[in-house]
Amino acid sequence: MALVHRRSRSSLVGDEEPDLTPLIDCVFLLLIFFMVTTVFIHTRGLDVDLPAKSETTEQVERKDINIVIDADGRIQIGGEDVTAAALVGRLKEAMQTANNDNIVIQGHTDCAQEHVVLVVDAARAAEVKGIAFAKEEAF
Repeated sequence: MALVHRRSRSSLVGDEEPDLTPLIDCVFLLLIFFMVTTVFIHTRGLDVDLPAKSETTEQVERKDINIVIDADGRIQIGGEDVTAAALVGRLKEAMQTANNDNIVIQGHTDCAQEHVVLVVDAARAAEVKGIAFAKEEAF
């Protein structure tokens, strides 16, 4: 009879723990890979000037300057008809009265673009800081 050497179970289970170094190296490599390949998206937004919250200074009330261009090309500032020649002077006067350097242009959908361009050019000549365009809502 041949002697068969059997190992005991206690000799198979050692006191050593598995080596985690390769696993940790893999995790760090994956972390570096994802950090390098991540794309950070910079969203564009509008620059908005927020009012300063100061209780010691008085806030001067600003009024909107609305310029309406009708279908026939007539230009109105604050409900008053304005000729093309007097447009720059009337804009400067309206800016001082309203304490506002911004205007809102509301053109009729059937007005010619030359009238809108005329108002924008006059606004630049009057040193308007901001121009906004309003659209009529259809009901």
